[in-house]
Amino acid sequence: MGFDFDWNYVPAGAPYVTVSDLGLAFNSPAISMLNNPEEVVVGFDEKKLTIGIKDAKNMENVKTYKFYSRINNGWIRIGCKDFVKYLSTISGIKFSPAKKYVARMDSEDQILYITINSEEVDYNNKNE
Repeated sequence: MGFDFDWNYVPAGAPYVTVSDLGLAFNSPAISMLNNPEEVVVGFDEKKLTIGIKDAKNMENVKTYKFYSRINNGWIRIGCKDFVKYLSTISGIKFSPAKKYVARMDSEDQILYITINSEEVDYNNKNE
């Protein structure tokens, strides 16, 4: 067959990155997609309204963020409220209440990314 099944994938849920007024939060499946790096870098493509997160290994002269060691209850949070204010201004989307986005992985460049658009899932939605 040639399959490589992850038997914990379905119970863990979709890989989410949550954007709130305080910053970015990553759930366990999103953290795993990045292979649990100790530090990450966060980038932004303003034209495509896309946030990218990548393992900071082999990155120079960029701000890095502690990542895997900061896991708490299956989540990691990166505080960046000034960036979120800017993102809110240019996108027209308010991040209070927080918005969840399904994360995708660019396997070629090893970048986890989300695109900010109207397809967000309400963080407080009880029907997920």
